[in-house]
Amino acid sequence: MHLRTLLAIARKDTLDMLFNKASLTVLLMPIFLAVLFVGIQALLGSTPTKVLIYNPGRSGIEQLVKQSFSNVQMIYVNTPQDVASAFGPNNARKDSLYALGLVIPADFEQRLVANQHPQLQVYINGNQVNRQQSALLQGAIADYTRQIANPQPPATIDVATINPPAANADTQNLAQAYSLTVLLCSFFVGMSLVPGMLIEEKEKKTLRMLMVTPASFADVVGGKLLVGLVYQLILSIVVMAIKGGFSGQIPIVLLFTVLGTLFSISVGLLAGSIFQTSSAVGAFSGLATFIYILPVFVVGVFSQLIGNNPFTNVIKVLPTYYLADGIANALAGQAGWGNTLLDGGIVLGCIVVIFLLAVTLLRRQASVAAII
Repeated sequence: MHLRTLLAIARKDTLDMLFNKASLTVLLMPIFLAVLFVGIQALLGSTPTKVLIYNPGRSGIEQLVKQSFSNVQMIYVNTPQDVASAFGPNNARKDSLYALGLVIPADFEQRLVANQHPQLQVYINGNQVNRQQSALLQGAIADYTRQIANPQPPATIDVATINPPAANADTQNLAQAYSLTVLLCSFFVGMSLVPGMLIEEKEKKTLRMLMVTPASFADVVGGKLLVGLVYQLILSIVVMAIKGGFSGQIPIVLLFTVLGTLFSISVGLLAGSIFQTSSAVGAFSGLATFIYILPVFVVGVFSQLIGNNPFTNVIKVLPTYYLADGIANALAGQAGWGNTLLDGGIVLGCIVVIFLLAVTLLRRQASVAAII
């Protein structure tokens, strides 16, 4: 494989793709979808998150809360009793304008360092903050206190939840569902563009012409894979940035974004090695989009609606189920080592198998092209 030749082929395909209206439409479609979801989310969730706070010492927990929720409005009070009376005791049923209440002692950080176990009072309105968001906030506060008091024990965090949601009726986190959907839909691009570039050479009978140039078959395929890889990675990152999907456990979100990109172009490479016409690739791409869409309905917040049923078990056969599960867990901040290794390992194994199968088929085609 020659690097200069590979880059030249990649540059040619990049320019061809940008000036081709059909390819450009495929590239821009996930961006349009991300913008649409942002608009929908703005319409549904434009109400600010009101936080009633007693924080005379200007503790850094205030900034932590602002980072944990979007569109936060802080309302400051002069006494802890003002916060307590606005919410009431744990498990109370009470109408409240506030989503959160915080009572932070004036010398909170100093007492942490002195190992005095200061008490932090957190009030949560279950009508506005779901269980998942509540767990993430409590985990973030606990991590904050450990960073200051480490290796000493952290503070005592007293949590009172009013209007607790029913066990089977948690508020769905639509923002995370939208981010998952947008990211999975962006993977359509690599799966569609890579075989399209290969089929174009086959249909125009230019593949054998490239073979008599200094470019080898590996250079041709490598150049097209490079284009698909770069476009797919950039597009996935752009749509997640537009949607604000880089939240939760960001390194794991990025890990599964890379795995999704590699899986997408591997499937595209396999399709390009099997099919001979653009119409066949188009039909395949249309059907293959369902392997990305279907897992959205059985992971994350949607999984609570349908539970464990035969449909869910069927979807688990798809490699994209584990891709979607890994992304959903990371966005929700619930990705542990066990489920991350399981989901990532299955996706990576499928990538290797699909890629090796595609390479085997392409080598046979290279041998035939060389003889002809």
